[in-house]
Amino acid sequence: MQDIPIENDFVAELRSGSPGAFEELYRRYFRMVEDMVLKYRGGTDDARDVFQEALFVFVKKLREPSFTLSSKASTYLYAIARNIYLKKIGKASPEISVDQQQFVFAEQPDQATDGFSHEEKDALLNLMNEQLNKLEADCRTVITYAFYQRLSHAQIAELTGYTEAFVKVKKFRCLEYLRKLVKATPIFKNL
Repeated sequence: MQDIPIENDFVAELRSGSPGAFEELYRRYFRMVEDMVLKYRGGTDDARDVFQEALFVFVKKLREPSFTLSSKASTYLYAIARNIYLKKIGKASPEISVDQQQFVFAEQPDQATDGFSHEEKDALLNLMNEQLNKLEADCRTVITYAFYQRLSHAQIAELTGYTEAFVKVKKFRCLEYLRKLVKATPIFKNL
């Protein structure tokens, strides 16, 4: 896992518009986005388009004075790219609902957010992402691998060095803590 000071320096270079930082961003993360697009039966040209759009959104967000990146750049960029590509191909991006006191990620928005307006769905997704960034790095990593990259427990265990059983427990505990954080916010109480 990348050192936080190095990651912060990299983000600062991106904010300042350093051409070298953008080249490095491409070198570090294009392959990750391309793999995701290919997984959904897209092509390399699609991946380039999605990556360019994701970069635009990412840098625009970074330059907002009130924005704080509290997760890895790769995690945030991957989520943006995935949402862009899924919208492009007409699939719903993962939504979150509170169903039987647990967060459920689903591919179909009507399954995940019945009874919510489009604005409420967006608010709920933004709220979840904000609270996700408040989790410790290991929780964010496990949740990202499990729900954004859709990796199996075995794959997550291999990437993190944990046992498969520990990954299952860790994912459950992290989701429970995330659920508590979201439910404690005033925004959630108003939905």
